[in-house]
This record gives sequence, C-alpha cells and structure tokens, in this order.
Amino acid sequence: METGKTPAPPRPGRWLRIALVVSLALNLAVAGGVAGVMLRHAGDGPPPRTIGFGPWSAALSKEDRAALREAYRGERGRLAAGWRQDAADRAELLRILRADPFDPAAFDTLNARMDARMRDRMQTGERLLRERILTMTPAERAAFADRLEASQRHRAERSGAGRD
Repeated sequence: METGKTPAPPRPGRWLRIALVVSLALNLAVAGGVAGVMLRHAGDGPPPRTIGFGPWSAALSKEDRAALREAYRGERGRLAAGWRQDAADRAELLRILRADPFDPAAFDTLNARMDARMRDRMQTGERLLRERILTMTPAERAAFADRLEASQRHRAERSGAGRD
C-alpha cells in the first residue's frame, strides 16, 4: 500500500556533524587570522593590537602601555620569522589532523615548535614589562601596585571568591 510519500533520506551521522563543525571552526579561525593579518599587517609582522600581560595589563597606565607597545615594536624584526612560520605551521597542523593514519610524532614535533615560539614571545613580554617596571619611580611603582591590587580585588569579586 503506497501512501505517495517518499521516505526521508537518512540523517547524517553524529560524527559527520561533529567533523563539519570542527572543520568550520578551523576554517573560520584561519580566515579570521588571514583577514586580521591582511588588515593589520605592515612590514615584517602584525603590529600588536593589544599586548596582554595577564593580570598586570589592567594595572598599566596609558603611558606604560604606550611605552611597552613601542618596545614590543622594536622586537618585530626578531619576531617576524616566527610570525611567518606560524601561518605555515597552522596549515601543517590542519594537514596532520586530517591525515589518516594520524601521526602522533609529527603532531608532537609541530606542537613543540609552536610552543617554543609562544614561549619566546611570552619571555619577550616579561622582559619588556620588567624593564618598564625598573624605569618607574617609587611613586609610579606604588600607583602601579595600587592599580594591580584593585584589579585583583575586582577579579575576585567577579569570580565570586570570598563569598559565603
């Protein structure tokens, strides 16, 4: 007995949907990175939009941030090769993740290389921040400490720390 309706096509499996979402997320991340570089890239590397110093950032004065931004720009020549390598490594990461069979050794090697560059950038930021703090007068350091304390208190209140 025919009802005149054709059966619905089978729904894609859960893993296919997950793979598509992951693929879309990676593509958007790469596209966003490329767009950001294209919009902001001038010379040897992308200029720092904001330099993140974790909890220290909120305590920096406008002058401190400007001085650190300038100091970081002075590091561009040294860091430029790493910025270029980042793009190549992101493409390589996608290739490694999609490979079948998956090569854990290639993944680990690439991850270590990317991690080394990230650590270098972090150490550069730490060095520049230290150098800036060393130039502060006692009054500037005290004001910095006050802003840092206020920032930490604000973070604790936002996170609910200290609530009963």
